[in-house]
Formats: sequence, structure tokens, C-alpha cells
Amino acid sequence: MAASGRALGAPGGGAVLDALAWALGRERTTALAGRLGAASVAVLVPLAARTPQDAVVERVLTAAEQRLEGAWRVLAGVSDPESGMIGAAARLDEAGMIAEAAVSLLARDGCAEGGPSQDGTVADRAARQDAARSGSVRSGSARRRCFRAQDVRLRGLLAMLRGDERAQMFARAELGSVLDVERHEDRELLTQFLACGGNKSLLAQRIHLSRPALYGRLARLECRLGVSLDDPESRTSLHVALLIAEVEGC
Repeated sequence: MAASGRALGAPGGGAVLDALAWALGRERTTALAGRLGAASVAVLVPLAARTPQDAVVERVLTAAEQRLEGAWRVLAGVSDPESGMIGAAARLDEAGMIAEAAVSLLARDGCAEGGPSQDGTVADRAARQDAARSGSVRSGSARRRCFRAQDVRLRGLLAMLRGDERAQMFARAELGSVLDVERHEDRELLTQFLACGGNKSLLAQRIHLSRPALYGRLARLECRLGVSLDDPESRTSLHVALLIAEVEGC
């Protein structure tokens, strides 16, 4: 099994690696592990036949968080099991990209109005419900630690395309000046509009703005983007472009 661990808010990969080694010891198993970055590690864990993979990973990550005294959250992207060492090692990149996409998902939900609660769950119920309806995050993910490709879905694909100039060019072409720092309000408005599925009435309620004022802002945003926000294909393209920008840290 290949897993790439990512700690949210961790001081460094060394602390995460130490905590994982301790947790794997509790499971009475050994593993090959190494640091990938400041707060990321890669782990190859041998499992016996018919061993429930996700259950083992969840136990290890839970124990690692306990070892870190609950100060940081640890999660993993998990690839499908492989029978050989070479095949498992080849899947580490896939697992790492899944972990990165999961971090992006949780960071997005944590930035919702109200922010995360002290135990790490997302406080804004409306944001969770919107995410569940859109299919971008599965139920209960606010405290999940183990993620697969089917859990991160589109974000997982875009995480795999990180750094691809063609994806970056698409995002710039779609969003234009909305990516500029001084256009933060436009970007936030577009993000909220798409999160509401293009429902202007719902958006007006959510951002506490009168409909005439909202319609005026959306009309100006349409002019800036050069597309109709009433067009479903345009909304899809803009949504993908925003996700690319988020994954790229733009």
C-alpha cells in the first residue's frame, strides 16, 4: 500500500514522520517512510492478505494525531494496494496528489463562514451541504483522514495537472483580471455564485445583499469576464478555472 501523509498546520515533516513511526509500531508493523517536504511524508506499509486497508490507515493516522497531542491534523492519500514493492513505490506520486487534493478540499471548507471549530470540524453547515450537493466532498469528510481518488474527484485530477502550463493558460483565459489581487471581491462573488449553482436568489440571501444590488454586481462581472453567467457551460468552465487557480495557489 502507498500512502502520502500530509499534516495541516504541522511544524515539519520530521515531527509527522516520528509520530507515524510510533503509530505503526503500535500496529505491530514496519514500513518504509521518508520525508517529501516541510509537512509531507511518503509511507509504504505492508499488509497481510485480506487486511482491511482503510481501517489500518485510519488507526495509524488517529494514533499519529494523538502522538502529536492533537495540535495538528494528519491525513493521507491512499492508492490501490500492489503486490510488489516496485508497483507500490510507483503509486506514491498518485497517493501524494490525492493527499494534496484532500488538503485543498478541507482548506476550502475551513475557509467557509464561521471557519473550523476547535476540534477541526467545519463549522459552516451550509458550506458542507453545498459541497455534498455538488459531489466535491463526501459526507463526513470534515473529520476523515483517509482519502482515495474517488473522494477528491475533480480536484484530484487538477492536483495531478498542477504545474501544467496548459491548465494554467486555461484558468487565465477564463478568469482574466478576476485573478488580480485587487479583484478579490469579484473572485469571491464568482465563487459564491457558482457555489449556489447560479441561483441568484440564494446568493442574495447568503451574502446579505439586495437583489437589485446583486444583479448590478453580477452584470459588471459578466462584462469583465466576457461571458454569460446564465450559460451552464460557462459556469462549468469558470468553476474548473477557479479550482485550477486554487490548486495552483493563484
